[in-house]
This record gives sequence, C-alpha cells and structure tokens, in this order.
Amino acid sequence: MTDVSTHPIEQLAATGPWNGPSYRYHGAEIHCCPGGHVCGLVMRDHPLNGATFGVLGTITPLVDLWRDEGRLPRHFRQKPKL
Repeated sequence: MTDVSTHPIEQLAATGPWNGPSYRYHGAEIHCCPGGHVCGLVMRDHPLNGATFGVLGTITPLVDLWRDEGRLPRHFRQKPKL
C-alpha cells in the first residue's frame, strides 16, 4: 500500500507532553511516548480522540479517513447488538 497523503507531518516538539515526539497532522495532534512506539490521537471532533495506537503511521490514515470522508475504517465501527 502506497502512502498517497498530501498532508505534511509537522513535528511540534522532540519531547512533548508524553515525553516523546509530538506532531501536527491534518488538523490533529499526535503525542508519542519515548521511542515513538505508542502514540495518542488528539482531535476534538474525531470519535477516537484520546485513544492510543502504535506508531505515528497507524494514526495518520485514521485522521485522513475522518477528515476526508467523515468515517472510520470498518473494523473500528460499532457492531449492532443482537
């Protein structure tokens, strides 16, 4: 899968609020722990605001999909209760 995003990733700080790098991307802030292997999404209107994920590259497609199409990937959508 090729990354086709045209949105730049801006590093805000080498040591941000989580003691690792912090970034701005497509209207979101992404804060990481030292080493950058655990990162969290900060985007007020995103349903996954405050959730943690793996590396930065796992979050940017979620931001793009939400900003560009207003949706989440199928595996993040709530399943109806039977």
